[in-house]
Amino acid sequence: MQFYARLVTEDKGASLLENPFVNSSKTPINGWGVLREATVSNSVRLTFYTPSNAVIGRYSLELDINGERTNVGAFILLFNCWASDDIVYLSDEAQRQEYLLSEFGIIFMGEPSNPQHVPWDYGQFQDNILDICLSLMDSTINYRRNPSEDVRRRNDPSYLCRVLSAIVNDRDDGGVIQGNWSEDYSGGTDPKAWTGSARILRSWYPQKSPVKYGQCWVFAGVLCTVSRALGLPCRIITNFSSAHDTNNNLIIETYYKVTGEPSDRGGDSIWNFHCWNESWFRRSDLDAKYSGWQIWDSTPQEKSDGMFQLGPTSQFAIKEGDVDKKYDTSFLYAEVNADVLVFIEQNDGSITKGSTDTVSIGPLICTKAVGMNSMNNVTQEYKHREGTPEERQVYSKARSLTSGAVGFVALSSAGETATAPNSDPVVSGKIIINGTPTVGDDINATLFLKNLTLANKNVTANVNASAIVYNKRVRRTVFSDSVAVQLGPNEEKPVALQILYSQYENSLTTDKMIQVCSVCQVEGWGELYVEANITLQNPPMEIKALGPAVLGTPLQLEVTFTNPLSMPVADCVLTAEGSGVTHVIHKSIGVLEPAQTISVTIDTMPYMSGTKQLLIIFTADKFHMIKNFTTIEIAEG
Repeated sequence: MQFYARLVTEDKGASLLENPFVNSSKTPINGWGVLREATVSNSVRLTFYTPSNAVIGRYSLELDINGERTNVGAFILLFNCWASDDIVYLSDEAQRQEYLLSEFGIIFMGEPSNPQHVPWDYGQFQDNILDICLSLMDSTINYRRNPSEDVRRRNDPSYLCRVLSAIVNDRDDGGVIQGNWSEDYSGGTDPKAWTGSARILRSWYPQKSPVKYGQCWVFAGVLCTVSRALGLPCRIITNFSSAHDTNNNLIIETYYKVTGEPSDRGGDSIWNFHCWNESWFRRSDLDAKYSGWQIWDSTPQEKSDGMFQLGPTSQFAIKEGDVDKKYDTSFLYAEVNADVLVFIEQNDGSITKGSTDTVSIGPLICTKAVGMNSMNNVTQEYKHREGTPEERQVYSKARSLTSGAVGFVALSSAGETATAPNSDPVVSGKIIINGTPTVGDDINATLFLKNLTLANKNVTANVNASAIVYNKRVRRTVFSDSVAVQLGPNEEKPVALQILYSQYENSLTTDKMIQVCSVCQVEGWGELYVEANITLQNPPMEIKALGPAVLGTPLQLEVTFTNPLSMPVADCVLTAEGSGVTHVIHKSIGVLEPAQTISVTIDTMPYMSGTKQLLIIFTADKFHMIKNFTTIEIAEG
């Protein structure tokens, strides 16, 4: 009598990988084994053991008696972060609960000064989600090219991170999500309308047609679900002021017109924020010090080994500037710690070199805190403190490993011919946003200019404000001005700026972001560039449960919202959804008059016990997807 475990894939059945269970009289040590525990009457109880390095996936359990095979069952083998000899072992129980078992999370967006908390329903334990995740592994290009080799590597999370980061986007292999940053979402779903992963994965399967549309947090949310479903601890990271380095020199070249408007020159960019994933495992392909949190990203940005995939990249390698380590470490390093060179395009088309910035990229890198709906700042896990000798030394090391010279260097043809100021800066500047403006408010800001010398300085401050999307693509200019400022020796002067709601009302993107730029022309010296980015806040929306939450018992919730505008708001709709609490509910509200407050009752019937989240979305012609959530403890009936 011999038992076998045969790996099952969608198209090949159980033909690719077979493991015999060794009959044993004692508990097998890290191998395929079967132990007879007890015999009662004509029944026998058997315990099956699998090695810690076993290939994950769906298995058929077969019994061979005298050469005749019988299928006696099936099982699914996943990574096990509770097992100390598993490659994904995570010693902290609270982290295991958060990074593997938690079905809900928070993704941070907006600005580093005031990050927005956006809920996400991972739903890794919902019906058929694990089946879909197993199907994903059978849908990659690597599997289609060489099924036998692919399945034998499914015990290595480094390999799986790489292929899964490719299949979650649709650029190479008919993957799950089609990206769209155009603001035209016809024929699909606005990325901000997604609230969780399960609906996306179910929309992809079984036809396996890409789901329209996603942006970085959607890719990260779905990839986190897949990772947790397969037993691989995972969390979502947000990097604010995230650099996109297209030429691997760890320098971001940005171009602005002398009027303060962003120029379309150059291929590099700086996103207001970008989301990716981290998973915890041991790197078998690198030295032990590179184990721990590994970064991977399914947002299609640049090709790696000919495909839109990224990672896994050791977090430790990034902090130490070891950008020659696998995989894609130099690109990730640039995202969090590149230097920025600003170039100014003059009216005659010539280019001059502006300021050098070594601190603005990656000022805040964060994730959800363990066990709490708050933020955990992990910036110091990625890099040494900005401006310290350690940070500059690591940057120099990283530049040398990319064969780049350290210093003021441009790699574009326009940058190479640019003229530079003939001395160190003689004037400094900064833009401060007054307060925390909400959609509908006028935006008040102050440009501060300071003379750094003992001589008088004349400055012309050209100011431009544009409505942008979160990757800083400009939609429309909403404000421009030019102000002459005279500065005495060591004098600092404020320049008041105001952008009226009427100026940005019809130009505001769904990201609700305004970029304020100023090119300050210093007579006899050159140009100084300063900027500030604003993410307008949504008006508040309150959610309150009107009684205890009990499984199978009606539960009412009250949603309260006030129109803060001095004009009516039309096409108002409330949407409620939350795994375990309710399926999707839509309520049409109609028109809200100025300053009108509404209280809307939502009727739900909780269908799962435990800790759940209910998400409420309010949409209207003047407001785009105001979101809030509440955590609900659902008791057994």
